[in-house]
This record gives sequence, C-alpha cells and structure tokens, in this order.
Amino acid sequence: MQIICPLCQLPLIKEQINSKQGRWYCDNNHSFDIAKQGYTNLLPVQNKKSRSPGDDAEMVASRQRFLAKELYGPVATSLNGLVSDYVKAQALNQVTVIDAGCGEGYYTNKIQQGLIDYPGDSEIVGVDISKHAVLAAARQHKTIQWFVAKSQAIPVAEHCADILVSLFSPIASEEFQRCLKSNGLLIIASTGKQHLLELREIIYPQVKEEAFNPQTALDTCFKPLNSTRICLPIELGDNSTIQDLLAMTPHFWRASPERKQLLADIDHLSVTIDIQLHCFINTGK
Repeated sequence: MQIICPLCQLPLIKEQINSKQGRWYCDNNHSFDIAKQGYTNLLPVQNKKSRSPGDDAEMVASRQRFLAKELYGPVATSLNGLVSDYVKAQALNQVTVIDAGCGEGYYTNKIQQGLIDYPGDSEIVGVDISKHAVLAAARQHKTIQWFVAKSQAIPVAEHCADILVSLFSPIASEEFQRCLKSNGLLIIASTGKQHLLELREIIYPQVKEEAFNPQTALDTCFKPLNSTRICLPIELGDNSTIQDLLAMTPHFWRASPERKQLLADIDHLSVTIDIQLHCFINTGK
C-alpha cells in the first residue's frame, strides 16, 4: 500500500536509518520521523483543531483495559467473518486493509490475526487522529503500520485498499471512496437501539432509543451489501470494568456528576451490546 505525503501527496519512501531511527520522506524533501514505538505522525499541525485532538490518554487506557477482557470479542469475531468471506469471494492474492479511526488497535489487530492463515499476503494500516491511541496501538502490535492522521485525509494513494473499516468513527464518504479499489469493501459499525441500554438508563433521566443508519452518510458510490447484528448481554463484574466502559464512550462527557456517582456505587451490571456491522461495495460510480 503506497503511503503518501500529507503535505504534497507525493509517495513517501521509508528509510530505516538504524535499529532505533527511521523516517518517511518524499521527493519534495518533506520528512516525518518514525517514533521509537513504530508509528509515524502524519497529521500536519495546520490540520489540527486543538493541540492534542482525539481521545486523551485516560480514555485510551480505559478502552485498552476494557477490550482486553474480550467482552466485545463477539463483535471482533463477526467482523473477521465478514472480512474472510469477502477475501475468499474475491480470491485475493494480497489483502490490503485500512482501519480508519483505529483507536488503540484492538479491532485492527483482530483483523490481522484473522488473516494469518490466509494463503495470500496481507498489509494493514491503522490511522487515528489521537496520538495517544496510535502510540498505544504501536506499543502492542508491531507488525501493523500505524499513523496519526485524520479519517478525512488518510495518507495512502488512491484506490489502494481492498477493505476499509470504520468502527464507531466519523464517516468520510468521499475519502473512503478515494482509498478503496473498485468493488472494495467498506465495513461500518454502528450502535443499535438497545446498545448499553442498562447503563444509559442509570446516567440519563430519559433514554433515547435511536439507531444510526450509515447509508445516510455515504454517497451513491457505495452499494449496500449486507449487515450483521450482534446483540447479547455482557456481565460487568466489578466497578472498575463499569467505569472503564463509561470512560470509553461519549456518555462519560454527557453524564452529570450526580449520575456518575450512581455508577460509582455499583459493583455489578449486566448490559446489552447491540452493534450492527454494515457492509458496502465501492461501485466507483
């Protein structure tokens, strides 16, 4: 997969200076150091709306702890099934995957693990606007290419990806179409009406039951293929797990201090996960 310069869009060349130093550079002499953890920051300062955009270190750590308990494992299993079905149907010799809004890399790594036994080669790129998230991902998963970048400006050449996933992240329809090959697969995750309902009933006086339809955010280039719903209860067996789940969701910022205190006094909670994986084909039309 060709990585491109975020400043001039020329191809970037990777140079490993020594065992500890490396960089990406283009023919216009734009250069981007590879951090010792293995990721590269390709988010130009002029494209930032704040000093440290995206999830902060505390939110990333909460998500890491929670996802490490594999409570969302069924979502990853379903995701891998969709990826595998597509790869086999297309009989791809090489599989190129972009995770746009990869966070700390939980699902990105699961995708890579799911492709290990596939006879062809695979190349996976994870991008996120949060430096804290990409740093955490790079520390744990060394064989994936990690970049700090916006989902609206993914630093790859046009039509280079077979599969692009956007899980609980902003949808950038035109950019996704630019990155995907013709007939490439787009997988978008959204939450259903029942998602974390029991948690929301504690922290909100009134609970809204709304489900997002990603089709409304996509242009006509994307044709719906199929969708998979994962809806099941999970058990949060201690307060630290409850707090980590809250901290990794937008509900943390919306809940009042009084409602957060109600959760602080709970040691066990059964909640429903209700997640939809929507598949679309890039028709290029």
